[in-house]
Amino acid sequence: MSRKRRARLLALTLATVASIAILVAWCAHPICVPLSSADVAEAAKWAPLDTRTDRQMHGPVFQRRGGQWFQCKSWISRQFFF
Repeated sequence: MSRKRRARLLALTLATVASIAILVAWCAHPICVPLSSADVAEAAKWAPLDTRTDRQMHGPVFQRRGGQWFQCKSWISRQFFF
């Protein structure tokens, strides 16, 4: 195999690996949606939100920010599992 061909194969391999890494990062990035008071009451029927241990790769699913509750899920979870 010539040097030029090896260099092209290496460049293609690196581009493929980088593309896959970018795709995985995009699918895993969190989307946080504020919860209404009715949603908080519904979710708290099972357990209080501050004691829940539901987690995804980025952290807890239920997060309190600035006094309001948010549900944070990965982009792919929002697309397929609402």
